[in-house]
Amino acid sequence: MTARVFDHERVLRLRHGHLRRAAELLGDAAERDHGPVDRVIAIANGGLIPAAAIAAHLGIPVRVVIARHNPTRAPHTQATGQVAYSTIGVSAADLAGRILLVDDIYGTGATLTTVHSALAALTPAPLQAVTATLCVNAGAENLPDLWVWGGLRDWVHFFWEDPPDTSLALQDLPAPEKACTR
Repeated sequence: MTARVFDHERVLRLRHGHLRRAAELLGDAAERDHGPVDRVIAIANGGLIPAAAIAAHLGIPVRVVIARHNPTRAPHTQATGQVAYSTIGVSAADLAGRILLVDDIYGTGATLTTVHSALAALTPAPLQAVTATLCVNAGAENLPDLWVWGGLRDWVHFFWEDPPDTSLALQDLPAPEKACTR
């Protein structure tokens, strides 16, 4: 597992106003590059809000899996590589067709990889999944299929989280311009 990269100079912040545009960009890119999406699967907690926004934009249902990777909510915490998850509430029927698997950030890739494998085990048919995150850390070796802000070297605070306990300056992420693809 790769380590996430942090410069420890600031905390980046996603403002509420940028989420809708990022969701539109990700949803449109998923369908343009991979074909129609039948449902969105949110990786909660972090992926719940962006997944709901993408699903609303596409007019499709959203289902939720729960996963936890970070040992604490403290900024600049390194991931453990151990992902605890639950797929309760997601059935094989929910995985029919193409799904868009959404999380907030791709640090090491462990969460998306673990959840993807868990979902694939729920269905006898091959899982047709497109992965999407809002952000990608600069230390990521692999990449999701889609993301908006990449190469980040700072902790990211999302507006649906409690504010971080830090003395570092907060800096807003720039307005989303495009969805990046692997």
